[in-house]
Amino acid sequence: MNSVFIRLYLLIVATVIVIGFGLDLSWQLIQVSNEENELQTKYAQLVTEKVDSYSLQQLQTFKNNPAPNDAAVATDFELLDNSSPMGQALLEQISEQDIIWVQNEDGNFAFNALKNHPFIIKISYPEAKDINTLKYALVVLFYSLIALVIYFWFRPLSSDLNKLEKAVKEFDNHQWQSKVRLPSTSSIKHLASAYNGLLDKIKLLVETQQSMSHAISHELRTPLARVRFSLQMAQESTDTKAIKLQLESIEDDVSEMNDLISELLNFAALENTTKLATQEKGDLKELIKNVVNRLKIDPSRFKISVNSEITNNIAKCDNYLMERAIQNLLVNATKFARNAISITLWEDKSNYHICVNDDGPGIPEENRSKIFESFVQLNDKNKSQGFGLGLAIVKRVMLLHQGTAEVTQSKFGGAKFILSWPKNKES
Repeated sequence: MNSVFIRLYLLIVATVIVIGFGLDLSWQLIQVSNEENELQTKYAQLVTEKVDSYSLQQLQTFKNNPAPNDAAVATDFELLDNSSPMGQALLEQISEQDIIWVQNEDGNFAFNALKNHPFIIKISYPEAKDINTLKYALVVLFYSLIALVIYFWFRPLSSDLNKLEKAVKEFDNHQWQSKVRLPSTSSIKHLASAYNGLLDKIKLLVETQQSMSHAISHELRTPLARVRFSLQMAQESTDTKAIKLQLESIEDDVSEMNDLISELLNFAALENTTKLATQEKGDLKELIKNVVNRLKIDPSRFKISVNSEITNNIAKCDNYLMERAIQNLLVNATKFARNAISITLWEDKSNYHICVNDDGPGIPEENRSKIFESFVQLNDKNKSQGFGLGLAIVKRVMLLHQGTAEVTQSKFGGAKFILSWPKNKES
């Protein structure tokens, strides 16, 4: 909102300066400069000569009756005694300037001395009232133009705010698609973008919660049903060996449910994390080897190769999160690979990359866009081997690294997972 205030402030200042300068220039062009107007000077001299030609008796009459209506002089004038203090002051100025021009709220006046009589003539110009009227009109125009500029600035802003208000009301009515579309020149474009981002995040959270609720109920129903069946069988049996087998089955089912709950807690912890990953330098190749050793992958079944093209194998990442992502990719690879798994590390000018290839059946192109969604399991044959959260956790880890996770066709014919994240993370 600070940018909106600054833009409005600069608009008002610029408007006042531009309009003020323009009207001032117009006023100077319109206003008659009395000192430099030759026509007015000649007219004032003509009136002065005409009045100076009157007799003293006539002038005394004019003096006692200001604003005479003389057909020979088609203007109003007034005679001032030049012996008065004001007259003396005017005489000094007239001797320097010939004619004195005065403009005030009462009108436009010229003062000149009579040569044949001891008077100073004060000539009034009725047109000065028109100049004053024009001056007031320019003042009104000045404020009107400022108000007009501010109005046209606020009008689209008001319209954009109404759109945002409408979208918020629609969102309150559970209309999740009510995004705000504003032009790039809008003063609240950043606010609309923030709202749209928040809307996407809320929509994703709601969809994740719904899918999680559905998946949890579905994933727990099967082992719970097996537990119930095993308990019934154990209760009905008197054979100690049979009862032991049923208890072992129950233990396996409980272990499966415990794994599911642990996976859900890990996924929920990553989903609720808003702080970006803390990246530190470390030996990425050594980290991968530790993951391979900890998983205890059977070397007689899988041929695993780890190749690094990163200088000294040093990369910046969150070791704990990256270890979890690599572990999930390797676990996923061991489920579907026939006998070959390849892990390659490399870097370019701005990013680090990890590539995991396998020689399994691969992932159809039409399913690659949703493979990283939570609780998605594409291969029914291996459905019992996981809960569909492993790759969703991988994607979340990469988002916390401001990176990406994608899947393509492997050189072995199976799946090729590529993790990429920037070397210099934005704060």
